[in-house]
Amino acid sequence: MKKFTFASIALFAIVAGPAAAQNKSDWDKIVLEDKSGNVMTSTGGDYQTALVGKELVIGEYMMLGDATKAKVVYYEYDDNGKVLNRCVRDYTDANTYIIDAACKPAAAWANGGQISGVNAGMVIGAGLIGAAVISGGGGTPVGPLSTGSRSNQ
Repeated sequence: MKKFTFASIALFAIVAGPAAAQNKSDWDKIVLEDKSGNVMTSTGGDYQTALVGKELVIGEYMMLGDATKAKVVYYEYDDNGKVLNRCVRDYTDANTYIIDAACKPAAAWANGGQISGVNAGMVIGAGLIGAAVISGGGGTPVGPLSTGSRSNQ
């Protein structure tokens, strides 16, 4: 039982850290990293075409037309400018969006094909739980499932 408890704690630590990072609200930089079609942004005035690399601000409007896609990446940096956390959010539907402070990807694996902390946590956690279940039989035999009498008819 101790092995299963350890595996559960390890799984929580591995998965909860990156998942919490994606729900943070104090990102250092929000950038339009990739787009196809015409993406337009506005901070309250007229909409202007947004180029790849444009730094977005919280509350900015982003408008996507038909067959337009945009990838917005949220960054957190350390004091030396090294990326600590990164969250990718894909926009694929024609609509007007408001850039908000919380990065909530559409799916846990929507990270541009790269390995994210959530993906790695799920794989490692599943392996730990599987190992705990396989090795955690203890030494005590379980015995029969039923001790009632059987009758052969």
